[in-house]
Amino acid sequence: MSKYEDEIDEELNIQDLDSEADDSLNNEKSSEELFEDEYFKEESKKGYLIRFALLAGVFLLCIILLLVILNIKKNKNDNAEDLQNNIIDYSKVESDLPTAEPVITPKPTASATVNSQDIPTPGIETDPNMTDASENTEDDNGFAVHGLPMETGKKDYTKVKFDTKSNLKEMEGYFSENHNEAIKDLAYLDRYIAMSYSLNFTNEDCYYYGDVDGEGRPDGKGIAVYSDNRYYYGDFVHGQRSGSGKWVHFHIHDESDTRDKLVYHEYQGEFKNDKPNGQGQDHYEYRSELLSPNKNYITNYICSYKDGLIDGSVYCTSTDKDGDYHDWEGMAKNGSFEYISESRDNLKRGPVMTDRENPDSYMWISEKDNKNIGVISYE
Repeated sequence: MSKYEDEIDEELNIQDLDSEADDSLNNEKSSEELFEDEYFKEESKKGYLIRFALLAGVFLLCIILLLVILNIKKNKNDNAEDLQNNIIDYSKVESDLPTAEPVITPKPTASATVNSQDIPTPGIETDPNMTDASENTEDDNGFAVHGLPMETGKKDYTKVKFDTKSNLKEMEGYFSENHNEAIKDLAYLDRYIAMSYSLNFTNEDCYYYGDVDGEGRPDGKGIAVYSDNRYYYGDFVHGQRSGSGKWVHFHIHDESDTRDKLVYHEYQGEFKNDKPNGQGQDHYEYRSELLSPNKNYITNYICSYKDGLIDGSVYCTSTDKDGDYHDWEGMAKNGSFEYISESRDNLKRGPVMTDRENPDSYMWISEKDNKNIGVISYE
């Protein structure tokens, strides 16, 4: 081979090597670019995941805060209603109030401007010019407002037809389910009012539907209706209310200008010998527009009863015309409160109940009113 041909072959080999080097360099660049693309893709995915996690965390935190706010509002509403809506549940358990003799306290400050039969709201004095309660046509000492008989107005219930068995069977079902609203709805129907009203013209004490003994007397579980829209549902023994029962009185009036302050009265608890005996709860509801100013009216008693009268440790709640509630506690024996001290104001009233939230506030009552306190009109 000639020298010239050798030089040409050598140049070609060099060009081939340069070409292979360029290809190798290009391949390396492509690999680096591919790696960079994959890297940025991975970083992008991680960024998306991080942003998503942050957004999800913020959203979850908002949900938690919303639930906390709603729960706080719910608790506030529940606390406002607990006293009335759950008071019966409270009465089913043994009272945890002290059973020891009441402690004699220092003389409470007496108010010289309080009417002798008023029970003042703590911190508020009654008007000294207020008409004396003894001039009223009804008992209004705050401890026990006696309801008035039904005022029928122009309606003649003697002409309203009713089926006693059907009525009582229907109402018994709602009593057994403790469906108070349905019971109330039925009690206000003309056929139920007429059924109760008709007992005013018979020698019967009540109409009864339920279990009976061999002599046909109420015995076991049953329901009875009495005059003036009163009902009892619960246990009977040989014709008497004995065991666990619920007694209600609907204060129904056709007259729009009724003077009856009560709307509803209920006792739920233990009975024996036809009277409240044992643990029970006595509940009252009022027409606020008829309540006297600067007075507390008992809404609930939770205590033990002896022949219908309060006896032992007493827990009670009260309300006033503005709907403000207070909790009280004290001791009673045979239907009379035990005085916390021997102190008396100038109206001969003594302290008998202590405000549970303000121990320096008391509920006062005169000796003449401190008698026969208990379940009213259960007979």
